[in-house]
Amino acid sequence: MTDFNKKIDRSKNDSRKWNGAEKNFGKKDVFPMWVADMDIECPEFVVEALKNKAEQKIFGYTMEKDEYFESLINWVEKRHGYKIERDKMAHSPTVITSLNLVINMITNIGDNILIQTPTYPQFVKQIKGNNRNVLENKLKETENSYEIDFIDLEEKLKESKAMILCNPHNPTGRVWKRDELEKIAKLCVKYKVKLISDEIHSDLILDGKHLSIATLNEEIKKITYTFLSSTKTFNLAGLQSSFAIFPTKVEREEFVERLSLVGVHEPNSFCMDMVIAAYTNGSDWLEELLNHIRGNIKFAIDYIETNIPKIKVKKPEATYLLWLDMREYELEDEKLNEMLVEKGGLGLNMGIPFMGAGFARMNVACPRYMLEEGLKRLEVAMAT
Repeated sequence: MTDFNKKIDRSKNDSRKWNGAEKNFGKKDVFPMWVADMDIECPEFVVEALKNKAEQKIFGYTMEKDEYFESLINWVEKRHGYKIERDKMAHSPTVITSLNLVINMITNIGDNILIQTPTYPQFVKQIKGNNRNVLENKLKETENSYEIDFIDLEEKLKESKAMILCNPHNPTGRVWKRDELEKIAKLCVKYKVKLISDEIHSDLILDGKHLSIATLNEEIKKITYTFLSSTKTFNLAGLQSSFAIFPTKVEREEFVERLSLVGVHEPNSFCMDMVIAAYTNGSDWLEELLNHIRGNIKFAIDYIETNIPKIKVKKPEATYLLWLDMREYELEDEKLNEMLVEKGGLGLNMGIPFMGAGFARMNVACPRYMLEEGLKRLEVAMAT
């Protein structure tokens, strides 16, 4: 059994979350619960793969090996029940790298790209940074969750060249169900809209089952670009490893060529062996992790409902992120952030970059003692 509650120290970890807190929040003593990586050690078998690679003592240029891709293919088939075609897969350093390049492959300057808000801020950044236009399909709040406004979605898709789907959804934690995905697929096919499906959180399902939209039928498969990675699942974000799956071999080859033009088409010396180890041996470890996250989410929601009832939070179906509704305070995000940082010494992601003003995102993938500390600071910050 893995001890996910063991004491950890990331002060010398070159961590953006911890070492970058002062830069991002303007104060040294800030407890960080923002960046979406885990304050949990990656599995020991992944560390052993790193050690074995380090023992080779030569770290020259690499070339891709079949086992790297096969490890993901086998993992996805066993865990999610579908088969990825090897000749349509490409390595990419990050999902954001893939997003940037695919946006430029399938759209032109001035085209509209649809997103569902609130949304991961990099979606907006990559669309605008590549001189495309953002179209917003706002998710509808229900008492316990979020739903897609399909009437609005269809109207916006009529004007769109591409759509970015986040499945599971960051930051709300929705796991889109088959009927929802079928409606999205039908509309994208109808209006000839290319679909980019970010599935980086697909292993972190807490309630329900992940369904990759490209597996629904051949029509949607022909227009879908799927992004996957081990980095959220096994806490390997610093490894710079992800995968992109394309509708055709030709598009896969074009993507690899675009990667080569910026010199990031080769995996680094360590990522392949570590990813192979993770996907080959990680199933039991992941189940333990998911149970830990479920426990943390329950603890956090119970604590907030009891001690900070003005904050509302819906139980996520996936991810280790809580989307905190702070609108009852009737304050601008800048003031909310000031209270969190100055009064509570707590660093969260505020809602405006997610196109969700009045909200904040809290990362609960940590030992319980850290979660308790963060919640206490949240309570102090929001005390009136």
